[in-house]
Amino acid sequence: MENKTSNPTLRFLSRNRDAISKKDALGILCITTLGFQVVTLGILIVLYGAYSRLADRPAPSLVQLQTGEAIQVAAIDSKERTPEVIQSFVRETMSLLFTWTGELPQLPGEKANSSQPDSGMNIAKSGGPRRLVATPAWHASFALSHDFRNELLAQIADLTPPGVWRNRSSVVLEILELSPPQQIQEGEWKLTLVANLAFFNHNNALGEYTPFNKEIFVRAVEPPTSPLAETGIEAIISTIRLRGLEIYAIRDI
Repeated sequence: MENKTSNPTLRFLSRNRDAISKKDALGILCITTLGFQVVTLGILIVLYGAYSRLADRPAPSLVQLQTGEAIQVAAIDSKERTPEVIQSFVRETMSLLFTWTGELPQLPGEKANSSQPDSGMNIAKSGGPRRLVATPAWHASFALSHDFRNELLAQIADLTPPGVWRNRSSVVLEILELSPPQQIQEGEWKLTLVANLAFFNHNNALGEYTPFNKEIFVRAVEPPTSPLAETGIEAIISTIRLRGLEIYAIRDI
């Protein structure tokens, strides 16, 4: 009689079914990996849809300041400035730098006849002779780069007539033309200024005009993030540099 255990079919059935072969483990690993890949693909599709909706959403054009004022805004690069902002910055800065009336600028809310004489700001080194510049010019000088500021202030002090401090003379920058900014490289521009310096005194009410034609070089800088409650010199610097621009050179045409 033939031994039943010698039958190959019976030997297969009598094998330990709890043991997993290498081929079975590899198959389970492949199926598990495929499942993870399907889940990951689903997540990526959801993220792509969310990013697409975000990209199609228009950028906010209205923001509200801490003061409650609402203003229109536009998204630009950190080193990009609009031509209007650059021209306005240069026009206001140059007017403050080169207009010396002998009076302090009026503050908001002050009466029209409440102006006070400007005694000037002394820029001389300690122990040296006094070298005065108009207070508005000193304020505006914070719109200059650090390596250019002292040099220009010294030139302004030499140009300022002594009669300004005795309220007997004044100088006004008369801007005739300011060209649109020409980009030199990323974040840097050049503007051409055509103007006159008008010198007035008690003996010459008509004034004497001196041509003041310059090339002005401007670059983008990081605007300050100072709180509104600042006072003193910090508030002046923050206000002057709020537009994120500075003048780093002025040359004759």
